[in-house]
Amino acid sequence: MSEPTVERVDHERWGESIRVANGTIELLAPTSIGPRIVHFGFDGGPNEFRIFEEGREEWPLIGGHRLWHAPEDSDRTYEPDTDPVDAEVLVDGVRLVGPEDPGAGVQKTITVRMGTGASVEVEHELTNRRAWPLEFAPWGISVLKLDGTAVLPFTPQADETSLLPDRSIQLWPYTTPGDDRIDFGEEYIYVSQETDREAMKLGTSGADGWLAYFNDGHVFRKDYAFDPSATYPDGGSAAEVYTNQNVMEVESLGPLRTVKPGEGATHTETWTLADGVDTPADAAAIDPDAI
Repeated sequence: MSEPTVERVDHERWGESIRVANGTIELLAPTSIGPRIVHFGFDGGPNEFRIFEEGREEWPLIGGHRLWHAPEDSDRTYEPDTDPVDAEVLVDGVRLVGPEDPGAGVQKTITVRMGTGASVEVEHELTNRRAWPLEFAPWGISVLKLDGTAVLPFTPQADETSLLPDRSIQLWPYTTPGDDRIDFGEEYIYVSQETDREAMKLGTSGADGWLAYFNDGHVFRKDYAFDPSATYPDGGSAAEVYTNQNVMEVESLGPLRTVKPGEGATHTETWTLADGVDTPADAAAIDPDAI
């Protein structure tokens, strides 16, 4: 382990990019588009994110990690982040500031700070650039490699004698509880990515404050703060996963806020990467000490 180094590099696809590394993990963020993180993994190792090839005909499907604002809306959420960003190099990371979104009036900023070891802090900030208040929530979306398994903790939040519900699951219209990619355990929900299956998405109240993805002996985990007094988007979802034949997206969301002009809302994830961990056979086999 060592202190992080931050450098501007010339990438063959992205052009000028910012590389942040500490000898254990490394991260790459381009300045030509974004704010977006296109690489995260062990130093010198494979990318934990999925990156799509150039020249695809679909809406700009890039991959990596991006910042959106919830709740999802086709008219404002899907503005592509394909313009250059301003990059402020920090001692321990980088601050990536995107242009104002002309459709939504929201400006996106991602700030990365890396210490020693296998963790990095990723702060997401949405700033209201309209002349009137806007309601939104920051939404961190990580597009991960195929053929892995996402885990959402679902532990009881109240005493077993409580007469009130303490957790919730949200299913999108194209998802069924009987989908065999989903395994409901007593304390975890286990969602597999399969390359020959159509789309499905589910969310949970996410009060445990983390979710994870197993693949190729590695575990990618993201931790976030959960506010039990706040209102979250999508029927109360702080944690979500979306998958189809092309992607597995592991997502966390901040609370919904009414944001005044010129002000912002932030949501921070801490990413941790571990290796030498086998994918559990099902939800009942998950060992929390291994994540």
